[in-house]
Amino acid sequence: MPSSSHELPISRRFFKVMVPGFHSKFTIPPAFCPKLKGDKSEKGTIIKGKDTWNVEIGRSKKGKISFDKGWEEFVQNYNLRVGDFAVFEYLGNMNFTVTLVDSTGSDKKLLENGQQLPSQEKKVKSTQCGIEKRKLEGDQPHYQCMKGSSEFTARIKEYNVRKRSPYMHIPTEFCQSNALFQNTTITLTGPSGKSCPVSLRICNGGKTLYACITRGWHDFFSSNKLKVGDVCIFQLDRSKSDSSSIAIDVRVV
Repeated sequence: MPSSSHELPISRRFFKVMVPGFHSKFTIPPAFCPKLKGDKSEKGTIIKGKDTWNVEIGRSKKGKISFDKGWEEFVQNYNLRVGDFAVFEYLGNMNFTVTLVDSTGSDKKLLENGQQLPSQEKKVKSTQCGIEKRKLEGDQPHYQCMKGSSEFTARIKEYNVRKRSPYMHIPTEFCQSNALFQNTTITLTGPSGKSCPVSLRICNGGKTLYACITRGWHDFFSSNKLKVGDVCIFQLDRSKSDSSSIAIDVRVV
């Protein structure tokens, strides 16, 4: 029989869902960081199958540990998106193996060299740099949004800036790409420099869901003096966004 003093090995695995802001830096869950306390390595590796990726290890004064330089390249090569799921196993000396799964449960595979380029070049010719253009039904605005993108463009219409119950429609593609299909609060920052908290509401439009910015929108368009015909570019700020806070910068052209 094994000795009664024998201790079970501490779990060396952790998992994390990709949320807005994950593209440039990946923060290791705080609960797992104490297990890395004795490892002061400034560089590490992420191993996926037969491929190894070098990353720099970042450490904050508050004890947070993250994958910094090199992580963005890893993200791009596996086409990681918001909602994808990763399971890491720690091998020691800041080396990790990883299993990547998308929102459908399928394994994320390494993109072959140039795999994305042909389809992107084809889209440039057929749909102006891959941007889809649609005219929405009813009183919804004209907008442009690229699938998988962190930005969209909308032209201001009368109902967007009316005195009573104004709102702004958010393209379905943008919500799907950035995991925004839940009621939440978003911080909008426009040309005035003022940050305005607004409410994102998910609405049922019959067979489909759509999203609108409602409460707080009046304050935003007033402080930025938006008017009918203005074209706004909404850009998700990944550096200021996480699972509990979404930040979007708005430019007016």
